Amino acid sequence: SAAGQGCFTISCIMFMVQGRTLLALQAALVLLVSPCFCFAPSCLKLRSHGTMSPLRSARPSILMSAKPQDTLEAKLSSISNMIFSGILGASLILSPGMVTPDSPVSYGGTAYAQGATSSKVTRGAPSVDANKDPESILRLSLPINPKNPIREAQAELEMKMDKAFREIRGERWSKILGYSRKALNVVTTKSDAILKDVSSDRQAEGKALLDEVKSSLENVVKSVETQDVAVVEKAKRAALDKIGLLEQLMIKDFPYQIPKEYAKLPQLKGRAVVEMTVKKAADGAKFDVDGTVYDQAVFRVVCDGYTAPINAGAFVDLVNRGFYNGMSIQRSDGFVVQTGDPEPENTEGVHGFKNSDGSVRTLPLEVFAEGDKEPTYETTLEDDGRPLAQPKLPFSVYGTLAMARSEDNANDASTQFFFLLFDPELTTAGRNLMDGRFSTFGYVVEGNRLLSNVEVGDKIISAKVVSGIDNLVVPK
Repeated sequence: SAAGQGCFTISCIMFMVQGRTLLALQAALVLLVSPCFCFAPSCLKLRSHGTMSPLRSARPSILMSAKPQDTLEAKLSSISNMIFSGILGASLILSPGMVTPDSPVSYGGTAYAQGATSSKVTRGAPSVDANKDPESILRLSLPINPKNPIREAQAELEMKMDKAFREIRGERWSKILGYSRKALNVVTTKSDAILKDVSSDRQAEGKALLDEVKSSLENVVKSVETQDVAVVEKAKRAALDKIGLLEQLMIKDFPYQIPKEYAKLPQLKGRAVVEMTVKKAADGAKFDVDGTVYDQAVFRVVCDGYTAPINAGAFVDLVNRGFYNGMSIQRSDGFVVQTGDPEPENTEGVHGFKNSDGSVRTLPLEVFAEGDKEPTYETTLEDDGRPLAQPKLPFSVYGTLAMARSEDNANDASTQFFFLLFDPELTTAGRNLMDGRFSTFGYVVEGNRLLSNVEVGDKIISAKVVSGIDNLVVPK
């Protein structure tokens, strides 16, 4: 139809503008070939039959077609259109896998962590299926043996059970019960294999923790009988917390060597937890989130040195020095909450941490991609020739923590950081321009919803390291 041809013409133009040459050619092919799949006599007769709406064209297309007359010619026309629709549908479904990785994608405003929805297709799941649970992502990114049976139990609770919760059919509860029972069976029958990856000097601690995992999984099985999502979620989270602790016992040493050229920078060889307290700028003002009022906002942040030891180390070092205490929030626009510039109003001032020699300490871009054995430094994944690679700590969580940097320099981050206020429309999980372009090094695991009411001028009363300070290595 004319409307269909118009849509495909627009698609061609849009795809060409976005650098999607392959898809543009596909749309052009549709325009050229589709008339061949319409038998001319039938098409010419359709308008005279009076079976079409005035808004539809005379010639049926793959997008909309009139009901054909009950003739052999019409049936053949219908069959040919169905075949062509199937071919086109398969083509469009498979096309993401054929997009060339060097398709040009523009982005801007990275100096202030601005992002936009990307036109590129990634291996990451779409927003609906992407993992948005910070604690789950942190567990999955732990450097342990991926074949350890504890991962089987974890998958039953996190991936399969979470998917079943989204179903509206009544039989979802039988699935959830099956997943919880299987998780319990794994830790019961494969306990020796699970503990095999725990170091010998921590075996007693590991056995005691495994017993707690079994007990918590038994509670999950019992909770399913209530068919109350909130009750099951609470029991499941308690079990996963125990599993996460057991998995941490399996980490014997820091899993890779950090490049020697960064030896003069702080390094976090493990994880640390930071607690940050923010108060409103105006006296007596309170935080109001979804109708609940809070005197202050308290954020519990897990900083992950396994995926970004330098950026996480620099941040934890600054927190430990009290660098952020008393600092005001410098940006809050519904997209990010950002601060960390010691002299935000002074264009000639120092906008980072000053070393003892007067120079500003800068940090390299540090991105740990899935499947890699160590982070990639000083270049984005796209510039590294891997635009489809996904980072271990993606921007799929409300409260993702990352270092801010200049638009034209990937390696001049220093003290400014931001929390991403994840919005699936702006930063679609697994399909956005943020992943691979900033050093993500942690997540807000408690209090993240309070970020929505943090405003410019609100003040960080205190930021302190509450655990993991022993993992921080500060150069002399």
